[in-house]
Amino acid sequence: MAIYRNDQAQLTFAAESAQGADPEQYKGALESSGGTAAVDGAHEAGSRTLKVGTIGTAVFTVGDFIRIGEDATDDGPTTSLFEMEVRRIERISGLNTIGNGATFVLDRPLSYYHASGRKVYEIGAETASPSDKHKYLTFIPGVYETVDTPDPEMTIEGRHFLNTTSKRNFSVAYSGQQSLTGSVGGITLINGWPLRFPIGSVTTEPATSALLNSDTTLASDAKKGDIFISITSDTGMSEGSYVVIGKGTTSAEVRRLVWTDAQTNSSGNWGVNYPLSFDHTSGDSTHTVRNCSATGPFTHRIQEEVELDTVTWHVHVKDSSETTTKNFNRRYIGGMIGSCTIAAEEGGMLGMSWDSVNFLNMLHNQTNQKTLASGGSSAPASGDDYYGASVEANMPRFALMNEIDNDDIGEPYHNGNGANDGTGYPSTAPYYFSEGTIKFFGQTFAKIRGFSLSVSNSEEPRYYIGAQGSRQRGPYEILEGPREYSMSATVVLPDADVTAGATAANASQDSALELFRQLLLEGDYGANSGNKKGFTSSLRFDRGTNDYIIIDIPGSAAGSAGTPSTVTSDINSQGLFITSANHAIGGGTAMQVDLEMILRGVQITIVDSQPVYP
Repeated sequence: MAIYRNDQAQLTFAAESAQGADPEQYKGALESSGGTAAVDGAHEAGSRTLKVGTIGTAVFTVGDFIRIGEDATDDGPTTSLFEMEVRRIERISGLNTIGNGATFVLDRPLSYYHASGRKVYEIGAETASPSDKHKYLTFIPGVYETVDTPDPEMTIEGRHFLNTTSKRNFSVAYSGQQSLTGSVGGITLINGWPLRFPIGSVTTEPATSALLNSDTTLASDAKKGDIFISITSDTGMSEGSYVVIGKGTTSAEVRRLVWTDAQTNSSGNWGVNYPLSFDHTSGDSTHTVRNCSATGPFTHRIQEEVELDTVTWHVHVKDSSETTTKNFNRRYIGGMIGSCTIAAEEGGMLGMSWDSVNFLNMLHNQTNQKTLASGGSSAPASGDDYYGASVEANMPRFALMNEIDNDDIGEPYHNGNGANDGTGYPSTAPYYFSEGTIKFFGQTFAKIRGFSLSVSNSEEPRYYIGAQGSRQRGPYEILEGPREYSMSATVVLPDADVTAGATAANASQDSALELFRQLLLEGDYGANSGNKKGFTSSLRFDRGTNDYIIIDIPGSAAGSAGTPSTVTSDINSQGLFITSANHAIGGGTAMQVDLEMILRGVQITIVDSQPVYP
């Protein structure tokens, strides 16, 4: 007998261009005699409504699935520069009659920018052989064993009416708000893919030695979330090659060229294998395009941002017989990594956990529930949420979605052949804790044996009055609160005959007792300043030549990973502060201290051979 087993489950993720907008291209099949229209006015990524102009030969119905941004005669991105996506209509306002327009409330926000005039079609089920070239939810956080899936937690309240038959029990039950919170624990890092989401953005640049040919410029602006770029020339570029878009530390990213638009300009318009993470401006000297070696090395810098990018999770479960029709798919959208922990012990592997992740909503592939009306000819005229829709699906949150199979895992390729597009599970080894130091005025005064660094974004799900999908009472948005860092560490004291040597005032002091002094000073070094200053720290994890992770506290300048930035007593420039340092006397030979610290900021630098970071 086939059963659903935990070892037949798979979690993948991708970044979103807007909160709650899962970045999947989806084609589907046109509904026979279904509704047609065109987008009325430009719609940005993140829009929760879609306004359409003149409706063609059939009207739209609540529950219909619509494809936005593709011509009916095209085969998608291989022949047209249109991002396409599928959404479900949850509410309709306006006339919605043939020859007139309407406004649709969608089941989730748009992931792509759609210019006025883009086509809108009513679609039915997916084609018999869906194309792999439209999948982006293919990244894995690392080696993981457990996932707390954020399935909705329902608030159902019993209300007590004043009536003679209640007998002290509630009379009716009403639905309240819903929350969706999950976590992924015990992640062994095999690259830096999951590190940036609790902190901010990631920029990627190849080493100078990996750059090829010369720069070209963008022929038109490229928006965050786009999968197409238009360039003024394609010198040295070809399908399958990698390009770096942008320069410097604020917006550089690497993508693979996978499609060319033969209809328009075979030399200048390209599709990339993963949506862009930044806006890029045409003609701007900092937003040029240049091809680069596929093997790098690449430097990825993770820097703090006020607004965090959210993620989509996709959980794919097979039954033990691996019957395709029994696959159980769930998709969670709008996930903000509210808190995380990065930890390692000496000689051990670098690990991470996404401790708390709040989501806006979920989708799934469970079409119908037999006790509900099916939407067919025998369905009642009212009472069914999606009666009369193009797809006979009566379950709330049902969505058409691509399967994310094990052959899709890894950096997406999308080479146009529609088969096995993932680059595969990363084959790299884990990172081992190779070096950790705490410094004061550039001098080491403690060596770290193990550490745990925690990040909290104090996120807050918000519930507003407004139109949402049927039975959807989850958060409308999730807002970031104050960012807080803390770190605990076990350290050993350096040799007693090693001097601190920082300044003339303390050059004769041994650094073995500097940790104790720092505890008492509380990061306040006087100098007629009422503000505390603190000190710096650097953690390094090596895996090979040009293959490492460095965490600098409170930060580091570009090109200076491993050398923490200078701390001062000025506002917004402090470092680490010790809150607890118990110099206990135990049975060991060398004295070690358990530290508790708070810190203002971090900078993470990763050097590896992985070109594309989500």
